[in-house]
Amino acid sequence: MINISHHQLIKAEQQMYLFHSEDRTGHGWDHILRVKNLALKIAEIEGVQQKELVELISLFHDAGDDKLHPSTEEAADFLNTMISLLEFSPDETDYLIPQIKAVSFRNRDLFQGGIESQIVADADRLDAIGAIGAARAFTYGGAGGQKLYSVKSGEPSVLDHFDKKLLKLKDTINTKTGYKIALERHRFLEQFKDQFLNEWNGKK
Repeated sequence: MINISHHQLIKAEQQMYLFHSEDRTGHGWDHILRVKNLALKIAEIEGVQQKELVELISLFHDAGDDKLHPSTEEAADFLNTMISLLEFSPDETDYLIPQIKAVSFRNRDLFQGGIESQIVADADRLDAIGAIGAARAFTYGGAGGQKLYSVKSGEPSVLDHFDKKLLKLKDTINTKTGYKIALERHRFLEQFKDQFLNEWNGKK
């Protein structure tokens, strides 16, 4: 059990708004808010008590993402600095950092997250599928100069990312509530991909 005050949540929200508000890669403040709101909804349905912890992890879940920093080291330093500003005890900080890092899809085998972290991971992955997920994929790909689609095998494209990651996310969901949402969003992605390819090939 970790005690998180309303003041700490407000301060965390202010910090992360400043960090994410100018993002144009699909990791902006709108993404953080969607993850937070969906995570709190899942926590309510799943009967999780520590909703303040769910909220805090949601706010910080991308703070240490190395895609948003010049290097992995700077990403880790930034997350540590942001947490230190909330004045948690050393023991609380040592608990929080791995819980936040466990949300990342790439870190899922490196850190063991509690139920609060697992719920935020579900909300984050759910925001990567469905209509919003498709839009974010093309936003991120466009920011990185990727093609929409390529018929050349192995050439990176946004649509290629659907098969490599997005269409696999459904099977990484931790909670029953999250999985129910994932099924619908997954179906949308499959339909979107089929429609995209039909239009690309002039079939529709």
